Amino acid sequence: MFYEFGYFIMAAKKYNWPAIGNERAVNFLSRGLENNKIAQTYIFIGPDDLGKSTISLAFAKNLQGGQPGFNSDLHILKPADDKKNISIEQVRDFIKSLSLSSFLDSYKIGIIREADCLTPEAQHALLKTLEEPQDQVVIILLLREENSLLPTILSRGQLLYFYPVPTKLIYDYLIDHHGASRALAKNLASLSLGRPLKAVRFLEDQTAYTEYLSRAELCLACLSSGLNERLAVLDKLAVDKSYGAQASRGSQEILEIFEGLSRDLLLIAADQPERIQHAPLASELEKVFQKIVEKDSPDTPSIFLSWLKGVGQAYERLAANVNPRLVLEQFLINL
Repeated sequence: MFYEFGYFIMAAKKYNWPAIGNERAVNFLSRGLENNKIAQTYIFIGPDDLGKSTISLAFAKNLQGGQPGFNSDLHILKPADDKKNISIEQVRDFIKSLSLSSFLDSYKIGIIREADCLTPEAQHALLKTLEEPQDQVVIILLLREENSLLPTILSRGQLLYFYPVPTKLIYDYLIDHHGASRALAKNLASLSLGRPLKAVRFLEDQTAYTEYLSRAELCLACLSSGLNERLAVLDKLAVDKSYGAQASRGSQEILEIFEGLSRDLLLIAADQPERIQHAPLASELEKVFQKIVEKDSPDTPSIFLSWLKGVGQAYERLAANVNPRLVLEQFLINL
């Protein structure tokens, strides 16, 4: 038997899980709890806003017998404020905390958020702990791409993949559980691109939703403007000109918008406008598409594909720690 949106089968019912999709991961974890087969290391892999963090906390709570909220046996590691990486010193402190005796006489659990940010030295330090597992200690790593971790770490963990949730299920969930109007639910379900937490966040925070659409409109204007205009818009898009983690995340968010808009224009070129991500900007997308068609027909689809390739190259530069501002500038220059 399956349940709405959360896909939960009966075996999972006795445990406390959030209804956010990814039934395979939830059911796997439920079976482990049911049969008392708990791995020392779990690795949750998938894009942001799919519920990796939420499910990791729910799993920790279930392991600890339903202990409420945060407690002294739960340790969370993530990059320090305005730092791009998780350092070896942070990992050593994290490992030391997990080695102490349990206060609750239960599992000690360590969750590493943004595990993609572990430095090579930090990964090697963590590996030593994984090679010598401790009883009643569980470590959960959350990351976007599995190739960001050492193969030796991956081989010692239970890999669980998190996938985008179908748009129709997000649409139904927003209406049935959050009382959204059908029009708004449709727009948010499309905009979230399979990430239910993003849809809920925009539904609950109108300011964040409005700001996102404003940024998307600025990005869309860039796609049909000259170089000087594009660089002028960049000053509005990327206010943070530093080299820190916040600037890097901001640049990635902007690139994600450009990626989505380029894909939307490609879908319009393929006569599939009903599948676009930025449904609230459908009329603006059509206007930009017509401008580009008038200027560059019949090679319009190849232009959109080149933009997508440019986004991919920009992601690679960000991952290589190139200055976030320079990454965006180079991308806009190459449009």
